[in-house]
Amino acid sequence: MSPVLFAVYMDTLIVRLRSSGFGCKIADKYYGCLVYADDIMLISHTANAMRRMLAICDQFAADFDLKFNNTKSVAMRIGTLASTTGKTTIAPQE
Repeated sequence: MSPVLFAVYMDTLIVRLRSSGFGCKIADKYYGCLVYADDIMLISHTANAMRRMLAICDQFAADFDLKFNNTKSVAMRIGTLASTTGKTTIAPQE
């Protein structure tokens, strides 16, 4: 896919995520979805908000016939709850 066409696709996803109200905001600017080339980073305050953002991404992929590569995806949790034992599941495994 050409970089220009990919940027058009990603703009639609960014608009959907921004309008959802989920994701990180700093000084009233939306930073919930950072995109560089073909990489996407989602940032949220809670695991529940992250799940909702991932559901938006799943719907976007279905709408535009795209597939996200789960094998190259990771989740990182930062903060006092990050040190608790156990595994945090963001999305079900296929």
